[in-house]
Amino acid sequence: MNLPPDDDLRAVFAQQRRCDHDETPAWREELLHAPMQRRRASWRWLPVAFATACIPFAALFFTHTSPPEPKLSEELPPLFDSPPGELFASLEPSFTTFEAPSDFLLPDHLNIHIP
Repeated sequence: MNLPPDDDLRAVFAQQRRCDHDETPAWREELLHAPMQRRRASWRWLPVAFATACIPFAALFFTHTSPPEPKLSEELPPLFDSPPGELFASLEPSFTTFEAPSDFLLPDHLNIHIP
């Protein structure tokens, strides 16, 4: 099924645009016929924008206080203040040794400790 061609469709739309243009009220007649002018950049807001951008930086600069540096002798750990004892006594047992968490429930004669 072929639809009839719409050859006059462009003419109908052009006529509609002309009617719309003629019927549209002109609010400011001088703007419709005046040539387009470039807008000038407003430089008067530049100092205000710059000052506004500088406020957070100035606040950080003036309120930032560096913490007092501690003395190096206070930061170092004591070298020979540990009590004498076995060399690695403070370390955890090796991960290869396993002790079941329920071993304390068994009688002592059933606990087998392999050195």
